[in-house]
This record gives sequence, C-alpha cells and structure tokens, in this order.
Amino acid sequence: MKPYTQAELEDFKAKYPRVVREIEVYPSGTTFDKDGTPSEEPACFLVKKPNKSLLSLITSKEYKDAPEKINEAVVKNCVLLGDTELMESDASVYMGLVTELSTMIETAKVALKKV
Repeated sequence: MKPYTQAELEDFKAKYPRVVREIEVYPSGTTFDKDGTPSEEPACFLVKKPNKSLLSLITSKEYKDAPEKINEAVVKNCVLLGDTELMESDASVYMGLVTELSTMIETAKVALKKV
C-alpha cells in the first residue's frame, strides 16, 4: 500500500509541474514469479526531480569528498512522501532509492541546430 493518497499526489503535481515521479523500491531478496509478481511489497516514494540549487549544493567544496552527505542531501531535497521508516531500517531500500534519484540528475538531451 502506498503511504500517500491520490489527493496528495495531485497536490504535489500541481505544486511541482513536470517533475513529480513515483519510485518503487523492492527490498533485497525480493523474488518475482513467472508472472512478475513480487514476493514482497515495494517501498513507494513520491519524489521530485533534483533542481538547480541541489546541484549547486552537491557540487560545492563542502560535499566534494563526502558521498554520504551528497546522498542525504539528494534524499532530503527530492523525497516528498514515502516509506521513510523502511528506508531508514533497510539499507537495500535506501541504496535503491539513492541510485534511482542519482539517475535523475543526468543532463538533458540537447540539440544544436544551424539556423
């Protein structure tokens, strides 16, 4: 069961247009049967894509050699709602979430056109 309602999701989509996403993280050891049904329920998180101020923060001198500090800043800035209790108690869920959030920091595809 998701730890947030459809109304909360809609509120965040209105507040942060075009950047709200949902991440499902399956704890380590979860298996999937031949139909793709998991043996465990996922931890669900409502997140927003990282913004420019977060990028400035995690690339600052203070964060240069501190990957755990970067991870904490990304989670704090991006996670709007979710199963934070499981995230804190299960390292596999935390790392799965951090890994997925990190992929959201990629640069956008850009096209340069001659005019």
